[in-house]
Amino acid sequence: MLRATGYLLWRLCRIIFGLLLLLLGVFMSIPGVPGPGIVVIVFSFAILSRDFYWAERAHNYLKRLWHEVLERRKLAAAKRETDHG
Repeated sequence: MLRATGYLLWRLCRIIFGLLLLLLGVFMSIPGVPGPGIVVIVFSFAILSRDFYWAERAHNYLKRLWHEVLERRKLAAAKRETDHG
């Protein structure tokens, strides 16, 4: 009984922390507000993905998008090297 209660309390704290981070990230994404809003949003999705399927899907989508951007940058850099020299 005590172990189950501890797990539920830990899960509740994790969900509240993840939602607070998500709200903070959205607030920091507003133009004129300093801070790494997108990074905080991705981090909050990583925390919330343990408990919510929608957060896991969003986190996986953002990871896939990030890897595509990195791949495009790598291909563009390789093309610039071959074009100039």
